[in-house]
Amino acid sequence: MSTSKETPTMEALTATLNSGPAQKRDDEFFRPRQQAYFYCGHDCIWRPTPSAQTISPPRALVNPKVIHLISWNIDMLVPFGNERMAAALQHLNTLIASTPPDIATIIFLQEMTQSDLGLIKSSAWIQDRFNITDIDSSSWLSAYYGTVTLIDTRLSISSVFRVPFLSKFDRDGLFVDIQLSTVKPTASSSISQKVLRLCNVHLESLVANPPVRPHQLSAAAAYLHAPEVASALLAGDLNAIEGFDRTLHSENDLQDAYLSLGGREDSEEGYTWGYQVPAPMRERFGCSRMDKILFCGDVNVQSFERIGAGVKVAEALREDVRTAGEEDWVSDHYGAMGDFELDGNWSLKTGESNEEV
Repeated sequence: MSTSKETPTMEALTATLNSGPAQKRDDEFFRPRQQAYFYCGHDCIWRPTPSAQTISPPRALVNPKVIHLISWNIDMLVPFGNERMAAALQHLNTLIASTPPDIATIIFLQEMTQSDLGLIKSSAWIQDRFNITDIDSSSWLSAYYGTVTLIDTRLSISSVFRVPFLSKFDRDGLFVDIQLSTVKPTASSSISQKVLRLCNVHLESLVANPPVRPHQLSAAAAYLHAPEVASALLAGDLNAIEGFDRTLHSENDLQDAYLSLGGREDSEEGYTWGYQVPAPMRERFGCSRMDKILFCGDVNVQSFERIGAGVKVAEALREDVRTAGEEDWVSDHYGAMGDFELDGNWSLKTGESNEEV
C-alpha cells in the first residue's frame, strides 16, 4: 500500500517471503498454548487474570442468547500507524455506542503491533467495557501480524489459548472460550459445561506452493468441533484470494455468515479488500472477499455487514499523510460485523462482579 521506501518491517517480511515454503515443525510446537487474559481495574492498570476467573464490573444485564462480533484487520505495513489505529478505535467506539446495551460484544483485531496495543490499553471505552487477551507481544509468535481479542467484561471466560499454524509468517489461532449454561440441565455434567468457542485468525498471506491456508483452517476447525464446544465463531482476515478458498468453510463443516444470509461470491457487496488501496494495486490484484465470519454448532447468524468503508485518519492529519505519498485510509481492509443467536437451551453465562483494585 505504501509508496515510500521499504521500512525495516517490510524488509523483514520480504526476507520471510523469499525464504521458501512454510516448514513443518515437530508436533510439540503446534500444541495449544494457554495464556492469561487481562482486566482493567479502577486505577486504569491492566492485570492478568488466570483462566476460569472472571472480573466483571456491574453494568447493564446481558441478553443471554446474542453475541455481537466485530473483526477488522488494521494494516500494519504503512506509515502513520498510530494515527491510523487511533482513527480505527474511534470508529469502533462509534459502532459499540450504537449497539444495544444488553448485547455482549466481542472484537477481533489483526495485524496488531506493540504500539497498537498501547493505544488499545489507554482507550477509556475499552477499559470500561472489555477484557483483552494481550497487553504486549509476549504471546505472539513474532512481532509482526499480532492478533488481539476484546471480550465484553460481562461474559465468563473459561480459557484463552493459542494454536500455532503451519506458517512462514508465524500465524496462529487465538481462541477464547466463553462459558455457557443450559436452561434444562441434564444428568450428564459434560452437557451442562460446554462453551462458546471464539477463534481470531489471520490466515497465510499471498499464494503459497504448496497451499497453506487449507491446513490452517483445518487445524482451527478441529478445535471448533471439539466435544466441549456447543457453538463456535471464527473470524478474521482469511486471505481468500484463490479458488480453493471458496470451499474451505464447507470442507471443514463450517458455515459462512455472509453466504448464509444470501450473499454472493464475486459481488461488490461482499468484497472486503481492493477498494482502499492505490489504483495500481487494485488493477494488479483486483478485489476479493478476504475477511469472513464462519460459525458452527448451536448458533445462527442474524445479521452481517462490512465496517470501515471510507474511514480515514483524522481530518487534520490527512494532508500530511497524502503529502508523504500515502493513502489516508485507516486500513486497506473493510472489517466484518455480525450478530449471532445461540440455539436451543444454551445461554451465555455472565460473570459475577468481583472487587477490583
